[in-house]
Amino acid sequence: MDFAKKSFFGFLFLILIFLGTEAGLFLLRSPSLQYYRDLKLIHSFHPEYYVALEPGESKYVRHFAGKWEGQFSINSLGLRGAEEPIPGKPKLLCLGDSLVMGFGVGDSDTFCQLLNGIEINGGSRQALNLGVDAYGSRGSYYRLKDISSKLDNVKEVLFFISPNDFDMPEALAKKGILPDDQTDALREKDPNYARNFKFQFILTKISYTLQALKLAYEQTQVNYAITKLTVCKELDSAGFYRCALLDGEGSLEPGKVSGNLSTYMKSSFFREVKKPNCDSDLSPSSAVFGAMCPEPVPSHVTCVDSPPSSDSLPVLPELTQEYYQKMIDLAKEKGFKLIPVILPIQIEEIFCYNNGKYHPLENYATRASAFFEKRGVKVLRFKKETSSMCGFDPNGKKYGILDHYIPEDGHFTKRGNVWAAESLRAKLKESDLAL
Repeated sequence: MDFAKKSFFGFLFLILIFLGTEAGLFLLRSPSLQYYRDLKLIHSFHPEYYVALEPGESKYVRHFAGKWEGQFSINSLGLRGAEEPIPGKPKLLCLGDSLVMGFGVGDSDTFCQLLNGIEINGGSRQALNLGVDAYGSRGSYYRLKDISSKLDNVKEVLFFISPNDFDMPEALAKKGILPDDQTDALREKDPNYARNFKFQFILTKISYTLQALKLAYEQTQVNYAITKLTVCKELDSAGFYRCALLDGEGSLEPGKVSGNLSTYMKSSFFREVKKPNCDSDLSPSSAVFGAMCPEPVPSHVTCVDSPPSSDSLPVLPELTQEYYQKMIDLAKEKGFKLIPVILPIQIEEIFCYNNGKYHPLENYATRASAFFEKRGVKVLRFKKETSSMCGFDPNGKKYGILDHYIPEDGHFTKRGNVWAAESLRAKLKESDLAL
């Protein structure tokens, strides 16, 4: 009896702690947690593609670090933006991930919304935004299949291909971050994934505390991967053993350490004092006045002289090919044009291209384009248009490539969305775009 009584009071105590934590988090509204809380509340669970947008929800979202803020509204169909589909009106759909959905700007400033009313083949289009963050090719297909069945008179679908669908920059891959399609392939093999995901999604949407615990766990996993890589690099540079995580970094030979103890100790504890430049013949011509276009390649970006041939690159993963083909088949079945679009969203490839070079991060675009073009589907690419990312605005203020992207985030700023919309408008005036 005493044990049962103690267990009851212990359980009651845990409940009180949980409720107290819940109330405290709700009242304090920490900016960092509130940002993720707002994002959670504008999303909903979908049984087929797991994550959708909550129909009828509307929130003013502020990034916890002040990088962006704006109104985030969702219509009755679960599409970004307050505008409802107009029956009978020819429709242009924007399909993709968070870039398309419009992280970084308010409802009226997403590039999809800026395309609303565009004239294509003599007819005006209503632009509707199907974008949802964290979609790979699987999620994009099921999202398109779901929403297109609820709309009439769909004429064109702009499918924005993300580099993270089937490829991942080496730096992120070493932190344990997988491409979306690789993650989806693992999920499809797990019969319990959908049930478990639904369970945790609903609980973390209900509870502040559970969402905070989930965020803390995910951040701990990322920090662990980063720490592991950092320690591995240090031991490798000291010559103790070869860090396997560094294999494949180009100049490094697999299986061979990159340094030795003496050079490691010298570089760690001794620094040469830089001598001041006392040359009296310093020329003021080093100052740059006006727009410098194209912008020079930053020192941390390494370009190559030319792109590889498409035949030398690996083919797309099987799951990616499967769902790309399903999109093509769906377009034929429904009678709309599928228009794959590749917007340059990695600044390294933009800097390199505008200086007559190439960056390997662009390989994903070559691989995806080859798949669609072999099947007679034209892909819209916008490398040439990136030259307009440098110049002066009407007020005489200089802008450059970095002004189009949110720092350390990668999504378009308001200027970036305007650039994307203007570039798309020009391309969409061309005929025979796709199926």
